[in-house]
Amino acid sequence: ARDDAQYFRDLYNLEKVEALKGSNAMVFGRGGGGGVLNRVTKQASWASKREVTGEAGSFGGGRISSDIEQKVSPFVAARLNTVYENSKLFRDRSSLERSGINPTMIFSTLSHATTVTAGYEHFLDSRTADRGVPSLQGKPGDTDPSTFFGNPDESNARVTVKAANATVMQDAGAIQIRYNTRFANYNKFYQNN
Repeated sequence: ARDDAQYFRDLYNLEKVEALKGSNAMVFGRGGGGGVLNRVTKQASWASKREVTGEAGSFGGGRISSDIEQKVSPFVAARLNTVYENSKLFRDRSSLERSGINPTMIFSTLSHATTVTAGYEHFLDSRTADRGVPSLQGKPGDTDPSTFFGNPDESNARVTVKAANATVMQDAGAIQIRYNTRFANYNKFYQNN
């Protein structure tokens, strides 16, 4: 489903990225010639999985994510992906905090010929908006990389994403019919001084 909202997307619930080369009008009905990237998110299946990942990095970076999947019955399965990150950045007085939760469920007939997949994502991202190092005579200014140009207290980027989607799929041998619905609400703020 097309999603044109401009915000920093996290990869915590991403299964794969597909690069569709050529005219993007082939899929989206627009006249761009460069192609598109299709993000395929993780969905529930009839597998069991428990994965928790913790990460730490330079400048006080810290992140934890989880991917939990469970077969509930032969007809129902669930999956939950979560993330929380709270990091200082290499620029002076700048930081990033984000969190996300993405539960999905799949319901199926006994033969799995008809399935209904439903999911919801609640994602928050709050960070210092950083425009980088200004140029001087066509070259980056000669400065320490940690220097923040502007006022970091008044340079904020925040987004809250609430998105629900559902897909009904009917497999009829050589033909597969899908109906996908997506509802999303984006609350975005950007200020850079």
